[in-house]
Amino acid sequence: MWVPVALFVAGACLIGEAVATGEAEVSLVVIFPVFTGSSAVFLLGTVLILLSFIIGFMMLAISSSEAESTRTKTLITEAKGEPDRKAQYGGLVLIGPLPIAFGSNRNLALLMLALGVVLLIILLGTFVLIVK
Repeated sequence: MWVPVALFVAGACLIGEAVATGEAEVSLVVIFPVFTGSSAVFLLGTVLILLSFIIGFMMLAISSSEAESTRTKTLITEAKGEPDRKAQYGGLVLIGPLPIAFGSNRNLALLMLALGVVLLIILLGTFVLIVK
């Protein structure tokens, strides 16, 4: 499980090293940092970060399918007992600084929306400090 994290950190360090040595540049577009470079170190850092996302999603899919097969086996072997509790979920999508919240029930959706508003305030505050 630590492989994607290690690849991401290694890639970020390589990109940071490329920026520090002048082989790459950092720009701020709206509120998003944009890195550009043409060195092999920068390219390797970018490849490692992309590889970390790919491996992370693959590991997530594999563990999810294993958990589902284990759950199915458990449900088949269990006798009639207490009813299944429904899983609850919630999420937050930030499109730029705009939060979009969702959840399996109203309380979770409101919690996600509150988190989104807090993140929006932090992002806008950071942007105002950078622009000054």
